[in-house]
Amino acid sequence: MKAATIETLEQHYQDLYSKWIRDLDETTDKLNISYYQNTHVKNELFESIYKSLQQENEDFIREFNDLYKKIVENNEALEFISAGYQSFRRAALEILLKDELTKEEVLGIYMEIDHWFDPVFNKMISMCTDTWEETFNMQRQTLVELSAPVIQLYDHISVMPLVGNIDEERISRIKENLLEGVTKYHSSIVFMDITGVPVLDTFAAQGIIESTRAAGLLGAECILVGVRPEIAQTLINLGIDLKELKTFSSLNNGLIFAQNQMNH
Repeated sequence: MKAATIETLEQHYQDLYSKWIRDLDETTDKLNISYYQNTHVKNELFESIYKSLQQENEDFIREFNDLYKKIVENNEALEFISAGYQSFRRAALEILLKDELTKEEVLGIYMEIDHWFDPVFNKMISMCTDTWEETFNMQRQTLVELSAPVIQLYDHISVMPLVGNIDEERISRIKENLLEGVTKYHSSIVFMDITGVPVLDTFAAQGIIESTRAAGLLGAECILVGVRPEIAQTLINLGIDLKELKTFSSLNNGLIFAQNQMNH
């Protein structure tokens, strides 16, 4: 971001914070994220976003990860952080567009904010995903492969991590747990993460597709993540229309897609 723009925001720091906190409170109230009435957590998030205007060094990354770990135990963590970035963008634009400007100047400010916001926002999604995956990997050894749990990431978004080979018994449990999870968490999107599945044969692929269709009857869209090239080829060989089933190579890419869907 240009030095002149950063200087303007620094001169209006208190106004920027006031507008941000007001916008964030309105947003979190609508999203029913009651936990984040904690002023200290909000202040830390504001400072983290504010620092990203000027730096994305190792200190910033470490501080952000520390902040995220503080709130990751709450299901709304990613949604809250996303709301914080969106509110900051709106507050910054409100301050920068105060004066009488030409159309070209207004357009330039929007482009400058977007050029800062888009990569930082995507970086934030990636960092949150990495932290979540690190936490999940630490717990993975304690999970029984057959359990196929549905884990709520945040409001209306869940993930079902699948680990190990998939046989007939597991397919039945996967379908059962998926439908129970969709109902329990009121999920509108469920990521089925097959990163930990060594081989996806025809039987397993058909079982997963049938499970996603069953979840669709409950109003949930299942997105397959962790899809390697050989698995994509298996799906194609089965005649599965990939336009019908969204697939991504990683959970991170899937989350970016989901966030973009929520923001539109």
